[in-house]
Amino acid sequence: MKYILQLKTGDAELRSLKNIPIEIYANNDLGLLVELTRGRKSKKDEVGDLQKRITALKSFLSPNTKIYFDVTSESSLSNSQIDDLFDISNGYENWQNLYGELYGYFPNSVPMIIVNDIDVDYSNFKSQALSFVQRYNRIGYKIYPSVGEETVKEELAILASLLEKYSTAEISIFYDQGYILDGLVKIAEEQATSYLGIASGLFSEFANMSYILTSTSFPDSVTSLSGNMEGDIKCAEIALYNSVMEAMNPLNIIYSDYGSITPKRNDDVAYYARGWTPRIDIPIANNERIYYYRMKKENRDYADVYVDVAKRCVVDVRFPHQLSCWGCQTVQNAAIGMKPGATPSFWISVRMNIFIYQQLKRLRILQ
Repeated sequence: MKYILQLKTGDAELRSLKNIPIEIYANNDLGLLVELTRGRKSKKDEVGDLQKRITALKSFLSPNTKIYFDVTSESSLSNSQIDDLFDISNGYENWQNLYGELYGYFPNSVPMIIVNDIDVDYSNFKSQALSFVQRYNRIGYKIYPSVGEETVKEELAILASLLEKYSTAEISIFYDQGYILDGLVKIAEEQATSYLGIASGLFSEFANMSYILTSTSFPDSVTSLSGNMEGDIKCAEIALYNSVMEAMNPLNIIYSDYGSITPKRNDDVAYYARGWTPRIDIPIANNERIYYYRMKKENRDYADVYVDVAKRCVVDVRFPHQLSCWGCQTVQNAAIGMKPGATPSFWISVRMNIFIYQQLKRLRILQ
């Protein structure tokens, strides 16, 4: 495997993914780390039924897609159904049952271990891990550096000891750096190599290990980097991966990213209650950057402003005219006066779609 795309099941992400042909998801070099979130709330559904997201995934993914299923711990994307999955009773029985349903749809999928701090003796953590390995012979675990090295080391040691009899099981260890600034790549590299070094040492006798490094460099607001109406953002996640790969050679590490999505969610309607400045972002793989143009709305309709922003994007010499994907075509359509979407969420989907295709090309998954 060459690329694992990490994503939450938000509207912007799902819109981007459903505009990718199903045969791409069947490619063995591409995997998805799917963090399940609640569905969109409505008058008829005040909870935001989780099944909406599962149904959406089934509608456009190949049954053969390699999916690592995880559960969000972000409160703004949770509901009572999500909270129930973190119930530690009987080895996180609710999560085990839901994953069993997901496995029925996606038999190549992998369950991620979830952790609740109230499981202080890790007894249910252990039961969960054993159950998953015994049933499916595969399991995933994610390292969050914010948790602290001692806690991570303890949990990894528990897993390595617990699964010693299952040394041929497929075990995937993710290291999630989260948001990374270009200027902090060296510090992040040192942290990542420390954690991955601990993991690879503990699991050195296991035959079927995968190590994955994931991060993102897209900010929650481009104005936090520059107040200009145009600019570019360096894709520091690629630099971080290359740096860690060099430092940890010969350990093979799979590249992963957030698909240009920021870890800090700001797609809530309330966030844009006072309006926004229309912006379109264009990822460019060959120079590992995302360029953007913005334009103030003033007294015009948002849709009309996005048309003018798209025109500026398309005439830029960096625009990937040769890239055939929904995202690029959508920008080109807007540039000739069509109005495909007028919300930030829609144009986030466009950016993500282009970004994914650029990574698939960069990593030679697509020609």
